[in-house]
Amino acid sequence: MRIAVATFSSLLLVCSVSMAQNPVQQVKQDNADIRQLNTDVRNNAADVRKDSADVRYDQTDINRDRLTRSRDQQRENQDLARGDVKGAQYWNKQRLNENGEIKHDERNLAHSRLDVKNAKARLSKDVAVRHNDVVKRNRAAGKI
Repeated sequence: MRIAVATFSSLLLVCSVSMAQNPVQQVKQDNADIRQLNTDVRNNAADVRKDSADVRYDQTDINRDRLTRSRDQQRENQDLARGDVKGAQYWNKQRLNENGEIKHDERNLAHSRLDVKNAKARLSKDVAVRHNDVVKRNRAAGKI
């Protein structure tokens, strides 16, 4: 977010300074701005991919923990059926620990999904700003 704000504020400053330039200088400046925005877009797209991979990893981890919890429940039921109360208590404790891990992983998943949402928002804003700069550059190039 800070990068986007810094980039946007620097673009506003450059735009206000560039108003007094001739069309050739304006096109050169706009091209430099567009190159910077292209870099921002690529970086934001990489953030989206990384954060999406984190979401997939977190979901896989939750699924694995749920499978382990189900196995612990089956073992507890088997021990109770055999009359092994101590073994059933052990598997119950293991299952409760898995519940805690699942809750922790679900919190991580929620944070990862929020990161994806924010990265996509930054990406769309940078694409929109880049589009506006391209239009402005093309208008200035038409005056040459």
